Amino acid sequence: MSASRFLCSAVLLAASFFSASSTSIAQGVPPEAYHAKTVFIRNNAGGASLENAADEELSKWGRFTLADDEASADIVLVFSKNGIQNTEKSENKKDGTCCDTSYGANFSPGATARAYLKGHGPGPGSLPFWQDGCGGMTQKATGKGCIDAFKKQFPR
Repeated sequence: MSASRFLCSAVLLAASFFSASSTSIAQGVPPEAYHAKTVFIRNNAGGASLENAADEELSKWGRFTLADDEASADIVLVFSKNGIQNTEKSENKKDGTCCDTSYGANFSPGATARAYLKGHGPGPGSLPFWQDGCGGMTQKATGKGCIDAFKKQFPR
């Protein structure tokens, strides 16, 4: 193999690697999302601090304008609680007979964020174009983490 042929092959291989890696960053994001200008946040996770942190992060980013209502938004971001895990614990009573049982629930501090294009949800049977389980120790950290994950779908 000649040196020029080897060099040409190496350049083509490098170009294909870089183009594959750049498309994998935003894999699955439809082209319409790149033309979107407005975002509405529907906070089903509860807590004003989560929504306020998400609003603040979106405003600092400057890529989107916050919409006042869902109907006018190009993208709807829906925050929902990460599940509730029910717990059950049974122990033998002190006299050796069965059982003292206690029930409870553990709540995850994080949230799941899902993004829908206008006219494609959210609603029964609709699928988001992006979702991420973003967590944090506080609602503010969770809101920031969700928007940071969302930003990665829109490389500059």
